[in-house]
Amino acid sequence: MSEEVSTEETEKRERPSPLWLLAGAGALLLGTGSMFAAGQRSGNGEAVAREPEPALIEATRVEPAPSTFTVRAPGRIEPRQELSVVGEVQGKVIYVNPDLSLGGRIGKDEVILRIDPGDFQADVSRARAQLATANARLAQAEAERDRQMRLADIGAAPEKAREAAIASFEDAQAAVEQAKAQLTLASRSENKSVIRAPFDAMVVSESVTLGSFVSPGTALAQLIDSREGEIIAGLKPADIRAVREAISRQDGERVSVRAVPNSGSISTMALEGYIEQFSPVIDPASRTVSVVAVFPEAFSQANDGEIFAGDFMTLEIEAISPEPLYELPEGVVRQDSFVWVVDEGEVIHRRQVVPVDRREDRVLVASSSLSSSDRIMTTVLAEEMEGMRVRIDGAAR
Repeated sequence: MSEEVSTEETEKRERPSPLWLLAGAGALLLGTGSMFAAGQRSGNGEAVAREPEPALIEATRVEPAPSTFTVRAPGRIEPRQELSVVGEVQGKVIYVNPDLSLGGRIGKDEVILRIDPGDFQADVSRARAQLATANARLAQAEAERDRQMRLADIGAAPEKAREAAIASFEDAQAAVEQAKAQLTLASRSENKSVIRAPFDAMVVSESVTLGSFVSPGTALAQLIDSREGEIIAGLKPADIRAVREAISRQDGERVSVRAVPNSGSISTMALEGYIEQFSPVIDPASRTVSVVAVFPEAFSQANDGEIFAGDFMTLEIEAISPEPLYELPEGVVRQDSFVWVVDEGEVIHRRQVVPVDRREDRVLVASSSLSSSDRIMTTVLAEEMEGMRVRIDGAAR
């Protein structure tokens, strides 16, 4: 009897409680529901990979611009010719042009200074006398040669006498040539005692006084051409093409150019000139091509106090772009010279441009890949990439 009772109690202890069965069933249902919900979210892709919303941007239509634009390039206005006046012969200065002073003007062929020509004139006289003597001896030698040749022809004189006469004649000829050379050198020295201006000149420095003694190589003055000036400036390849296009349309006429003062200038007036030539080589450091612009009256007396040699100025050249030009808002051109074009599907695409000029808050660009129907993104995004979807906000749809 006791064994039966013990067996029933053991079975009761091993049988699970109804409360535990209910708790387990609830947990099972909760887990199944969670898995189903997760499956539902995964199925429609919202929780796993939600596609980002397109960035909201502003855009504007491309505005075509006229094909002409102004090329600007900085440079220095310099005289076309400079002259260092130095002594070529030695002697005492007996005349100095009264305008040989800082800022003075001396006309072409005017005497700048004279050196005492006494010694040189004496040398010329001596050389002339030597030449006259040499010519007289030549005449005698020629007559003797002719006489000896006639005697030799009839057998009245030995052959050696004829040969000696011919040699004497040739020596006399050489002496004449030498005397001529001496006269030429003496005349040159005499001429060098007078120094003249080779062009209309302006004095920028002088260091000679009346009565001073000069030697060959002594620096006496520095002169510049008082007429023409020039500016040599470097142009970018795109600007060179546009300037050449303007030249080709001038039908052989010169292309006009202006030089205007800039922020670094002391000069206060603009100059009118023309383009003379391009350099045939590219500057390896700046990758630019030099253009030479000439200004005919840059340093004329009328411009005294207005234009200064060596001053900074900016060239302005009216050029013609061989590619279409467009005017865009400032800031739409990215650092690597491109813009974002928004297509009809509101996707952005990169288009290269060449900025050629700026006008207040607008930028002028040349491009063969743009058209007037294009829309340009004006908004700057934190991240921009080719083929990126956007959403245009505004009237440029």
